[in-house]
Amino acid sequence: MTRIPRDKLVYSFNRETPPVATISSGDFITVETHDTSSGRIHALDDVAEFIRTRDPLKVNPAAGPIYVEDAEPGDALAVKILSIQLGPYGFVRALGGHGVLRDGLRDGAAMMVQTAGDNLIFGNKIRCKARPMVGVLGTAPAEGTVYTAHPGAQGSNMDFNAAAVGATVYLPVHVPGALLAIGDVHASMGDGEVSGTGVEIAGEVMVSVTLLKGKAPRRPWIETETAWICTGQGATLDDAVHEAVEEMTALLQKELRLDRTDAYLMISARGDVRIGQSARIAGCDETAYVVFTKDVVRLDD
Repeated sequence: MTRIPRDKLVYSFNRETPPVATISSGDFITVETHDTSSGRIHALDDVAEFIRTRDPLKVNPAAGPIYVEDAEPGDALAVKILSIQLGPYGFVRALGGHGVLRDGLRDGAAMMVQTAGDNLIFGNKIRCKARPMVGVLGTAPAEGTVYTAHPGAQGSNMDFNAAAVGATVYLPVHVPGALLAIGDVHASMGDGEVSGTGVEIAGEVMVSVTLLKGKAPRRPWIETETAWICTGQGATLDDAVHEAVEEMTALLQKELRLDRTDAYLMISARGDVRIGQSARIAGCDETAYVVFTKDVVRLDD
């Protein structure tokens, strides 16, 4: 079992970043992850200083990058999320100048959140079940840089609730070794992440990584025991939904042997379009995903 410690982190995906570990297909990895503040917020009193000094391109640190032996451009990584362990506390806050609501909020709007077994305690006021997920999973792009604050066609900050325990995330490989990195755990995140944060928290994520030769998807997609999930991103939510629907249309054409029209109609009849991240953050694409359950049967099989 390879363990990536919390101090081995990156804030961007880039082919030039040297790997911190090397693994083989089929290996198990445990990554230790920081919260989005890189461990700078421990109490409400820390929020103001963090906001004052926050660098928008140094958030959502991801553990890695990890070199996968024999991975070459055109391949895929199947990253199965086996467990997510949450730290003792986290926080949820509004990002000034961003988010769906911007008026009538308290200055420095934030709540500290404690973990209590399978539950979360918000500001000693509200208790609810935890819903752990991983916000950032990605590989290096062929060219340029994708920051861990942003989504990309190779992954990064996708913020999909579907990236939870039991899910397999399929990522394209664009560079030798893939350069996988994982981070941005949330103890809970509402679809849309409307304030700009979920419950940001440190944690540990255990995954298995399988190399699929010649199987690179155009962009990341997710599979669970019961559903196929296709993803999209765009400057607007409409653009993100369009891309996710296009991706699911192509997947159903293959999986169910349908033409484009019938695949599209099946999505409208049976697929669920959901919002990933729609916090209206300047310069950051919004994300959407389509969930299509596998309880479908071709009558001519």
